[in-house]
Amino acid sequence: MRYPKEHKEQTRQRIVETASRNFRVRGIDGEGVASIMQGAGLTNGAFFNHFASKEELAQAAMTHAMDERAAYLGVQLEGKRGVEGYIRAYLSARHRDSPEAGCPVASLAPEAARHSGEVRDAFTNGFVGLVDGLSHAWPSLPRKAARARAIALYGLMAGCLGVARATDDEKLSGEVLSAGIRAALELVSG
Repeated sequence: MRYPKEHKEQTRQRIVETASRNFRVRGIDGEGVASIMQGAGLTNGAFFNHFASKEELAQAAMTHAMDERAAYLGVQLEGKRGVEGYIRAYLSARHRDSPEAGCPVASLAPEAARHSGEVRDAFTNGFVGLVDGLSHAWPSLPRKAARARAIALYGLMAGCLGVARATDDEKLSGEVLSAGIRAALELVSG
């Protein structure tokens, strides 16, 4: 039985979304194709109808995760709380405890560094998009200064979130998030 083209695209998108969530939790190398396909409600054999390799899936999943984050950033910056609200949401216990729906910069940067050019390109392009989106939060700054501030802010937040996730001490994790918020707010007000 032949499925319509839309069905194949919808199935591919379901695989990408599942991989995107799973990779943010377990890493690209820590997650297998079988688990992704099971999570997408499909058999292992169906994988190669959509992707030539796991690396191709990793590229698509990275792009999807970065696009999701860019959309979230846009919504946050347009809201009443702006950059401060974004910082507080980013460095929150909720974000720390939900990597599957969280920022791929914090969870996948080390993974991207160890993968193919295609995965690294997807990460780089997504990061550039996030930085460009965030840099618009400071329209009074020269473009180069706003971009530098956005890069520094993302580095600070992603680093703090990564450390907060890595520690097994709940109190220390909270301290890392709080210190990150203070430092981020100082950075953006300076």
